Parts: sequence; structure tokens; C-alpha cells
Amino acid sequence: MNARTSKRTSKRTSKRAVTGAVSGLCLTAVLGTMGALPAYAEPEPEPPATERISTTYDGAQLDEPSYGPAMGDGRNTAFTAEGPVGRDDTDGLADVYIHDRLGKNSEVSYNGDGPSRAGTPCTSGRMVGFVSESTKIVTPPRPDRRPLVYIRNRSVGKVTGLHSYQGVAFASMSQPMVDSFCMWITYTATLPPTEADPDPQPRVYRFRFNGGTTDLVSEASGEAAGHPSISEGGRYVAYEQGGDVYVRDLDTGSLEKAGTALGGGAANGTSSAPSISADGRRVAFESRASDLVPGDRNRDVNVFVRDLDTGTTTLVEGAHKKDGTAQASLALNGTHVAYVSARTKRAKGKGPAPSVYLLELATGKTQLISVDSEGGRNDLAAGEPSVNHDGTVVAFASASADLVPGDTNGVSDVFLRTAR
Repeated sequence: MNARTSKRTSKRTSKRAVTGAVSGLCLTAVLGTMGALPAYAEPEPEPPATERISTTYDGAQLDEPSYGPAMGDGRNTAFTAEGPVGRDDTDGLADVYIHDRLGKNSEVSYNGDGPSRAGTPCTSGRMVGFVSESTKIVTPPRPDRRPLVYIRNRSVGKVTGLHSYQGVAFASMSQPMVDSFCMWITYTATLPPTEADPDPQPRVYRFRFNGGTTDLVSEASGEAAGHPSISEGGRYVAYEQGGDVYVRDLDTGSLEKAGTALGGGAANGTSSAPSISADGRRVAFESRASDLVPGDRNRDVNVFVRDLDTGTTTLVEGAHKKDGTAQASLALNGTHVAYVSARTKRAKGKGPAPSVYLLELATGKTQLISVDSEGGRNDLAAGEPSVNHDGTVVAFASASADLVPGDTNGVSDVFLRTAR
């Protein structure tokens, strides 16, 4: 283990130890006031099952598409729906909802007069970030419909808008992601053009709730940055920039490249779309490079998982020899990765449709997530996977009518699959 890896590991271990000590003290105090708790048995794992969650308040299917799932803890899932889900949703605009542990769908982007999308919850679902073009989400109303990032504190109903950096208003914002502790949010944003920078590129930022501080995460270069993914506690942010995937340590300022070729050199293809674990140790991403691991011969985009502590990279292979893999979603505990397996050169609809799978990294066990009611692959494309904290549930979107009974709306829906 080199000095850099040893330093990185010791810092992460020290942080976990401090957090555990504080949590233990808090728990002791709480138990002291409550007395003894009754003994209970751990619940049995749920059997594999698929549930459509993007439905109306009374359980009926939607007439308009729903998509963009993002999971928190357990079954908490944010998604976007273009049709009304709630009883009072009559504006005909796309809105962000969250499906909670009790199976209830609640609107997050209410009181808006413009479309909203890209919902992202913390694990508990208390804080939800989203993008909106509304002028009325916050008070006073905004003067235009630039897409900007907002945070809804669902416990009190308060909305906070993130509209500027160092006093300069953003021209546009996108791709928010809230950390699992409900303390930080990362996002992509573009500043307006200036004489010094007439063609500004998107950059990645991090914002702390309550404290109100905003940090620039990506390199201040002429290359566009985006697709951020944030660790638990907000210390590490993975993002793409200039055809590579990087992980920034915001405590030390250090920057580490994830898509590294065998031997440590530059890769022979671009990498993008990272998804980071809670402790910042592992990052999943997709790449067109063929020299990240030995034996990558399918000449297609593939998902990889990089262990930044050990410097090892794992290839996530497709369901068939010629399939590529993409759209990686790494479980917070780093044990599982959900992804899409698809054949890029699928000719005129022939061959299997893109499907969602889940890989257990330690064992290599792979299971089909977008499974139809008869145990086979979905008929129409499935994608946008998002896995929960421990890999037991995966959310995805699909217009395939064979995943649950009674799906006759002919549009994309959001589903939850309980894994085996």
C-alpha cells in the first residue's frame, strides 16, 4: 500500500471511529431515558417481487410517463411524473414525487408553475433536491424560468433555492444529488458569460445545508464538468470532466482519477457517469476504454468499479458476450452495483431489449432486475437503475407492459424490484 493510499484509509477509518463513538454516546443517552427495549428478531428478507410505484393517490396507473428514479434508504424513491399523481395535482406539469416506506407518493415540487424533474432524496427522504423551471417555488417569485436547483425539507415543508456562487447568479443548473446524511447537495451549474469568460462551461459545486456554504468541486478549466455523485457526509464528490472520471476529497483538496489504464497511464477511451460509495472508497462509472482491465474485448461501453484504496478495477460484463453495460448505480455500502446491459448494435429491434441487472461485487452473483411476470427479460427497454443503500431494492424505469399485471398505459413507469 503506498503512502497516499495509507493516508486516505487512515483518515476514513478515523472518521468512522469518531462517528461511531458519537453515535454510541447518543444512543446510550437515549436508552437511559427509555429503559430496556423489548427483544425482537431481525425480519426475514422479502421475496423477489416487482412493484409499480408511479401510480395515482388511489393506486391507478398514470396516463403520462414517469421516470428518473433515485433511491434513498429502504424503499424511499424520488421520481418524476408528467401526469397527476396526487389528488390536488391539476397543473398538467411534470412534478417530482417521493415514494416513502409506507407506499405513499407525496409531491415534492408543489406550488410551482413550471416543470420540475431530477428528484434526489437523502436516505431518510427528509431532504429532497430537484430541478425546476417554476417562478413560484420560492418567495419572492423568480423573474424567469431558468432551470435551477431547489431543496425541499419535507419535515417542515421549507424550500431553499440554490441560485448563485460568490454572488453571481447561475444561468442554469442540473444534476443534483443529496448525500445520505441529509447535510450536503452537489450539482452541476453554469455561470453567465462574461468578458473574461465568454463561453463558460458547466462546473460541479457542493452546498452545505444550514451553513449555506458553496464550494467549487471540479477543476476551473475550459472543459465541461458534470454528473456529480456525493459520498455520505459530503467529503468526496465524483464527477466527469474532459472525458475522465475524478474523485475530489473536499477535506484535503486532493483529486484522484478513477478511469486509469493498466499500469497507471492514460486510458484509451473516455469515462463518465460516476456513482460513489458512502465512504468514498469505491466509484462505479462507464467507460469506452478497453485497457482498464485485462480481457475487455467487446469493443463497447462498459461499467467498471474502481477501488481507490487498493487501486483495483473490476469490469461489469453484460448479460451476453456482445452486450455493453452502462448507467451504473453503486449501493452506498459499496457491495452491489445496478446497471443496464444492452447491445449497442441491436439491429432494427432484433435481439433482447436493454435490461437492468444487479451485481454483487464480492461473489460475482448477477440477477435480472427488470424481470417479467414469467421470469424472463422485459420486452421493451428498461433503464435508469437506482439501487438502495445495501443492494436489496432497485428502482428503474420502463414502458414494458409485462413487468406487473394490469400495465396497459403504454408509457414509461417507475418500478421497484426486491432483489434475492
